[in-house]
Amino acid sequence: MEDAFIAVFANVGVIFILTLILKALNKVDINITWSLISLGIFTCYVFALFRGAEVIPLDIFFADLSWNWSGKIAVIILWGCVLFALAKYKRGFSIVDAGFTFRQIEGSTKPALIVLCLFVMLQAIVSLFWSGEPRYDLETLLYQATMPGLDEEPMFRGVLLFCISLAIVSKRYCLAGAPLNVGGLLLVLLFGLLHGVMFSDGEWHFLLISILLTGSYGFILLWLRERTGSLIFPVIAHNCVNVVGQLI
Repeated sequence: MEDAFIAVFANVGVIFILTLILKALNKVDINITWSLISLGIFTCYVFALFRGAEVIPLDIFFADLSWNWSGKIAVIILWGCVLFALAKYKRGFSIVDAGFTFRQIEGSTKPALIVLCLFVMLQAIVSLFWSGEPRYDLETLLYQATMPGLDEEPMFRGVLLFCISLAIVSKRYCLAGAPLNVGGLLLVLLFGLLHGVMFSDGEWHFLLISILLTGSYGFILLWLRERTGSLIFPVIAHNCVNVVGQLI
């Protein structure tokens, strides 16, 4: 478990160095307070994900669970607490600012549906060539159809995106109608690094294909979030892609 924490925070260090470089190039401004808040939220996320079973011991009631339900549920509780804290203490904050709304930006539904379908097709192709054996058991399908989107999207494309956009301030770059900022793009990079840079038994493991693939997925999810102004499409897309990845 300690190895996982070392890898995670080494990846955060990469983002920190890139942010300083961008600051030196006058591409971003850094707000120290919101940077510390963002780091604190992410640190809590890591501990909730990896230590959630110590707080929510579902294995007591379900002895045969093979997926990290406890960690995911702990993260869902965490982002709920962060959302509550922002609503209570951040002046002028609305939960819509973090994507918690069913309302979609006008004209965004059709392009989001197209991207969603293409995203699922991409995952099907990737699964055909690089995935392992498909898993059809009920727990796996139920987990993949719910937990990934409900955990990672409100956290990475919701509250963390809101906070890091205040921590790393930059102009926005419009891509096919989605206003992307540097903070969001750095989160995409972190998302990829978390899945491709690992530390185990005193050795570093660097999986470029995992970084590129997961980073690309994170970018698509960020685009959906910014294009629609809502977490609805990112949550649906994330869960659909994960389910397809298990079926093929």
